[in-house]
Amino acid sequence: MDQTFILIAGAVLLIALMFLPQWQSRRRREKQLAEMRPGSEIMTIGGIIGKLTYINTEENRAHIEIAPGVEIQVIINAIGQVLTPAPDDSAPESEAGEPESG
Repeated sequence: MDQTFILIAGAVLLIALMFLPQWQSRRRREKQLAEMRPGSEIMTIGGIIGKLTYINTEENRAHIEIAPGVEIQVIINAIGQVLTPAPDDSAPESEAGEPESG
């Protein structure tokens, strides 16, 4: 009985250790994809760095501006990482040149 329990516990532990990194990686990737929006600076898996200008998850396509006036179209899975997130539209913008009152 004790040996059976140890064997089953060991098998469960082995399976958990095998699949846990995959689950964590998948969650991290899904979170990253959910946070991507136009304006984000991204890097493709091929090493191309640019600004995300268009993303369509239904078509699995994204457009990346790699130089002024030069855009490439890639599949979303080719985006390796988000380097800087898009500016937050909800954040209040401060106008430069206005003196602070006080």
